[in-house]
Amino acid sequence: MQWAPGAGTALATPPDLAADPLVAAVTELAVGTLGPVAEETAQEGVPRSHLDALARCGAYGALGHTPAPESGLTTRHVVREVNELLSAADPSTWFVHTQHFGLVKGLQGATGPEADALRERWSADLASGTRRGTAGFAFLRHARPPVTAEPVAGGWRLRGRVPWMTGWGLSDVVYLGALAPDDRVLFAAVDCGPDGDPGLVTAGSAPLWAMNGTRTVAVEVRDVLVAPDAVVCVQPRTEWARAYDLENANAHPAVFGHVRAAADFLLRSAPAAGAAYEELGLRIARDAARLRAEAYALRDELPPQERVEDRLALRAAVLELGVRAATACVAATGGRAMSYGNTAGRLAREAQFHLIQAQTSGLRTEMARLLLGGPPDRRALPSV
Repeated sequence: MQWAPGAGTALATPPDLAADPLVAAVTELAVGTLGPVAEETAQEGVPRSHLDALARCGAYGALGHTPAPESGLTTRHVVREVNELLSAADPSTWFVHTQHFGLVKGLQGATGPEADALRERWSADLASGTRRGTAGFAFLRHARPPVTAEPVAGGWRLRGRVPWMTGWGLSDVVYLGALAPDDRVLFAAVDCGPDGDPGLVTAGSAPLWAMNGTRTVAVEVRDVLVAPDAVVCVQPRTEWARAYDLENANAHPAVFGHVRAAADFLLRSAPAAGAAYEELGLRIARDAARLRAEAYALRDELPPQERVEDRLALRAAVLELGVRAATACVAATGGRAMSYGNTAGRLAREAQFHLIQAQTSGLRTEMARLLLGGPPDRRALPSV
């Protein structure tokens, strides 16, 4: 195996990470299987065989992966690299795969009376990829969340509409959020496979112009009864929203994967498009590597509530770099980029997707200031 996304640039996988068994297995899959058919996947949808391959290589157990002690690596290092590699090679498959970890993380943090039983029921199958998860809860940040939970005899009744649910038809369980009384939020594990809860019904939704291969649909929640032993947690919505905003102040590894792919594309395009595109690809990779080092250092070295403004600024900067890098790919390609099935066009659409994926009000403010070309006004950002 001689190549990985970012090879030959400042974004290349470091040797210590490349030697990790899980990273090596994911790299081989990304390069040999996912990447070569990424355009087909983006148009026709993620096939189940891609997820089966991720299960075989251990990617569903990434959060439980323990690197060799002598490597000096942590699980966090490996998980980030796995996300970068998958996002660079095949963003559609990456996004379906990453939905799985909402429930995994929820189970890891569950402390309620049914927490141990929930973990016993789901954790082993989720880690092996025998059963695969998706998620529906980001809408809980809306002023009026569209899914509600009502306490009833025997548990909770959930009603409403999930605007976006990814991996529909490929998933077995959804980590579903709902607004409960007293401005609390409830999270539950609900079966959504072929024999899942009949109250989860797909609703009409328009095709997406970016990431349409992720099998994302709207889902009606029609009187879904959640028993107590399926409830992962119930907590104040303000508490959940604070944690959500702190988590998403950080730059996401998938965006660095996107920039890896764009830099690679520019380097491959240079012989036909002109030598300037080679220099552009190398410069983009260097800039992304610097931003990545700063962003990951903040995450590794400080508590999540510290230097939130700097985290937001770094996240905005790499998003803006991704947009510029994808624009350069379109310019290098010319009119062919306008056709579906062209990599440059796909990269441009994905750059726009990353602008709104897990977007928060703080990030939206920071992006506007950056795009306007002015220095960030820290006083205008939400305090934490």
